[in-house]
This record gives sequence, C-alpha cells and structure tokens, in this order.
Amino acid sequence: MSWLGGLLGGTLGFAIGGPIGAILGAIAGNSIAERSGQTFDQASKQTIFFTSLFAMLGSLAKADGRVSKAEIAFVEKLMREQLRLDSSARQVAIEIFNEAKQRPASFEAYARQFAEVFRSEPEQGEMLLRLLLQAAMADGELHDDEVRFLRGAAAQFRLEQVFEQLLSGLSSEGAVDRLEASYALLESEPSDDLAVIKKRYRKLAMKYHPDRIQSQGLPPELIQAAEAKFKEIQDAYDRIERARH
Repeated sequence: MSWLGGLLGGTLGFAIGGPIGAILGAIAGNSIAERSGQTFDQASKQTIFFTSLFAMLGSLAKADGRVSKAEIAFVEKLMREQLRLDSSARQVAIEIFNEAKQRPASFEAYARQFAEVFRSEPEQGEMLLRLLLQAAMADGELHDDEVRFLRGAAAQFRLEQVFEQLLSGLSSEGAVDRLEASYALLESEPSDDLAVIKKRYRKLAMKYHPDRIQSQGLPPELIQAAEAKFKEIQDAYDRIERARH
C-alpha cells in the first residue's frame, strides 16, 4: 500500500492545496502548501483518488440532511469487502470521511479539484462516479440533492452522458432496454455495421482495461470498479453480437 505509506507515516511526498489538501493536512498533521504547475506521480494520484473518494462520500452522506445507518454501513462494507483495507488504512478512510462531514468545503469543491488533477484521465472520474452512485443508493433511494450533487460532479468531469447512462442503468428492464443500453455504451447505433461496432468495442476495452486505469492513478484496492466497467463493455458487445445472429 505504497500510495498510503507517506500519509500513514505522517509525511507526504507531494503538496496539494484546496479542500483535498486541507483534509490530507489534517489527517497527516502537516501544513500543506499548494505548488503551482505541479504534476503528480502514480502513488500521489492514488492518494488523491483515495482521499477524494472518502471526502466526497462524507459530503454526499449528509446531502439529504442526515447520515443514515445504511450509508455508514455501505462505507464500512466498501472498506472491508471491496477494498479489503487493513486496519490502518480503514482508520485513515474513516478519518477522511469524518473530516469531510465536519468541514465547510462543498461536494462541488472536491469534485472540481479532482477534475483538475485527473483532467486528462476521464476514466478515473467514471470510476469515482460509479462508487459515489452506489453509496447514494445505499439507503434504497436517490434523493434529489444527491442526484444534483452527482450531476454536478459529472459536469466537472465532463462525463454528463456517462452519468445519465449509469442512472438509466438503475431502472432499465427487459431485453430491449438492455440492448439499447449496450449500443449507447459502445457509442454506437443499431444501424451501424457490426465491424464498426467491434472496432469501437476494442477501443473502449483497451481504454478501460483495469491495468491501464490503475497505471493512471486508480488505487489497487479500487480495481473492482474498473473490472466492473470492463465487464460491462464485454457484455454489451456480446449482447449486440447475439442480437445480430
């Protein structure tokens, strides 16, 4: 868990200002000053992704006016089952989550800074949106404020269409809807030639391959989110191919 090593040890190998930097500084006990024109290495980006996720989860959890038991249970399950964080990392995640609940920084502010760091890597934004949407649905419903916040984040990440597809996927039913969703996922139309769709499928599969996304800054513990997207792409092409025969 090298990406959390500096944070857990009380030191950071990079500096970032803004609301994410404020939380990192509070957790690490450091004063973090922003450096203009800074670039981040993979481990630093992974730390930023991790911090952004739990900061935005904390901010999102209070979007409907209260932090529900279901939302807290989701975060605990995320740490335990999906991320399989050890006790030290879980403690850091909880501290970030609680800091975000108490701080005045808005959900939008976290989203804006995340977008700045990952501005050339929209795949990271999609992974984050997926996890946040799962958290918002933890209590069994999406509240208007939660949808508004998530739409705002999607706009910051320039992933409005992707977010709407994720939203529609929550309620779409039946083979026809799934087939239409498959065409949309592969950025294709039913009138497109299968060979053209196959080229788009291969391009997207390469773009969202878990190894590639992890190399851009997705923490290893979050690789399941990338694998889910990769499988959706594969399933979409398989569904279209079967429908053509």
